Amino acid sequence: MKRLLSVALIALIAISMVFAGGSSESSDQKVIRICQFKVEIADDLQKLAEEYEELTGIKVEVESTSSDGYQTLLRTKFAGDEAPDIFNNEGFSQMAEWSEYLADLTDEPWVADMVPQAVEGASIDGRIYGLPLYFEGYGWCYNPKMFEAAGITELPETLEEFDEVCTKLEAAGFAPIGLPFGASYNPGRFMFNVAVAHQENPTEFIEAACRGEIDFVNDKIMNEWVDMLDVCLKHAYKNPLDMDFPGQISSYAFEEVAITMANNGGWISFTEMNPDIDADYMVIPINNDAAFNDVLYAGPSTYWVVNKNSPVVEEAKDFLEWLVTSERGKYYLTDVFGFVPGLSTMSVSEEQVGPLSAAVSEAIVEGKTLGWEWPKYPNGAADEIGDAIIAYAAGELDRTQFLENVQEIFVRLSTVR
Repeated sequence: MKRLLSVALIALIAISMVFAGGSSESSDQKVIRICQFKVEIADDLQKLAEEYEELTGIKVEVESTSSDGYQTLLRTKFAGDEAPDIFNNEGFSQMAEWSEYLADLTDEPWVADMVPQAVEGASIDGRIYGLPLYFEGYGWCYNPKMFEAAGITELPETLEEFDEVCTKLEAAGFAPIGLPFGASYNPGRFMFNVAVAHQENPTEFIEAACRGEIDFVNDKIMNEWVDMLDVCLKHAYKNPLDMDFPGQISSYAFEEVAITMANNGGWISFTEMNPDIDADYMVIPINNDAAFNDVLYAGPSTYWVVNKNSPVVEEAKDFLEWLVTSERGKYYLTDVFGFVPGLSTMSVSEEQVGPLSAAVSEAIVEGKTLGWEWPKYPNGAADEIGDAIIAYAAGELDRTQFLENVQEIFVRLSTVR
């Protein structure tokens, strides 16, 4: 925190100059520019930025955009000399892609507190380049009140039971599932991850797929996953090809659907729209083996990284340090943003983070999670897979064509030969 204290001292000197008859030009003010894709925390993150400016005299400008267009926006900013000082990075292949721009954070004091699951995705050649801002997880997010009203007393643990539960919801007058297939982001990442994460060794599976050594058409788990997708499409709300991410969130929040595939960060958006909304997680069954299905999917969903070419590199590092070590910063991360932090120095309760984040935290502790594997895919693969899922949902591809398409995507976009 020595840098932070120095910044605070500079701010005090500037204030004293004003009272002494001197002047402090606004153009001399340090500015940290953050570009991030968690739109659900945009307003609260701006409040945090204002507090930080009051504390240090350093202005923090926040630009928030949706996750589905984030990488395109980021590339445009770097190409147009508008690169942010702090930005999101999903780790693994994205960390490698952006490595030429990343400041080395290995010596930052919070690195020693990173939870083990967060280290690999932030590492390049044994050095740390990202702060694991939060862990996220997901399963089927369901509305307990709607389930109770439909007479559902037990949560489904198998695909057959899941199909039956959806049928009961429909019989009670409820639309079962909201699927955001209007854009590639969610299906290509969250939905397809279920199939990859269930492989015996997901990392080896991805590497083999990139070398063309996986027969997707005859892979047992891939076919079970398509079985699950078929059930979802059978019980989908309206036309899933017309539902975008905001529509997914609002349809669940306003109880138009009883089930959706949302990560725990969605709780903030749900409650902002409907303070009385109810939510919890259940598993995503892809077959009739209950033990096999008994997991949530969790991982460090993003890291915050620092642009090494920024004129405020040290100030950006200070901001990250303050965020995860100060009581006020930690309060925002847990109580306000509802994050499950990626550092062992922060713990959370349901009162702080809501029922979805609490369920994810509990699943992590109990060892009932599988990973977020799409950051290991070749760059661009998740979006193309999402497009293939949309084509399958639209009836433009049959099962065999879809699986062949996914196999081709891994090989074509891979640098692993």
